Amino acid sequence: MCGRYANDVKIDALMRTFDASPGTAYDWAGAFSIAPSTHAPIVREWHHEDATTREVDYARWGLRPSWAKDSGPRPINARLETAATNGMFRTAFTGHRCVVPMVGYYEWEDTPTGKQPHYIHGTGILAAAGLYAPRKDDRTGEWALTYTIITREARDASGEVHDRMPTFLLPDLWDGWLDPEPLDDPLEMTARLAESSDAVAQSLTSYRVSRQVNSTQKADPTDPDLIAPID
Repeated sequence: MCGRYANDVKIDALMRTFDASPGTAYDWAGAFSIAPSTHAPIVREWHHEDATTREVDYARWGLRPSWAKDSGPRPINARLETAATNGMFRTAFTGHRCVVPMVGYYEWEDTPTGKQPHYIHGTGILAAAGLYAPRKDDRTGEWALTYTIITREARDASGEVHDRMPTFLLPDLWDGWLDPEPLDDPLEMTARLAESSDAVAQSLTSYRVSRQVNSTQKADPTDPDLIAPID
């Protein structure tokens, strides 16, 4: 699974990389620890007044479709193998796809002295495949977004620590994935995602980091030491 990640890339760089407008994430300054239930930037395209807009918007991590009950699950991950057909994700996979920018993510190894975090990263911005859901607040009438990260069988450095990894996109797949038009063949897109993430996985490396990452309450998400390697 992917249960924590880092994205210290400021909004201007995200806009340049993904050729997007700032949207609601206009003030994003970066974080080295993004946990479930917190808000972070996603890149999405949506139709607005007969035009398609690509924006970097804030969304809460943990998918909550408009039809879901308040007490229902809010999954942080969707399995690539079943996302196109699973009832929780099928609608979003068809027409509410997004990119979740990150520079790396964390996985944990069980050791005799406790859980040891590892940081898996590339050489720049990584584009993880995500799904999002818009939901209107009945009280305020305002719209909010939630998201989940698609994962797959680990093919990268995390395979030594965990059996799942985010599904990463090569740049040549960004436009097709973000296109808000419904997919003609969701299973074909699933195959393209698998192929793309295989290629990205070869460029990723891993190292151990401080156990202060283990506590979302105690760790300062703005502290760059969270991703600093330890001996």
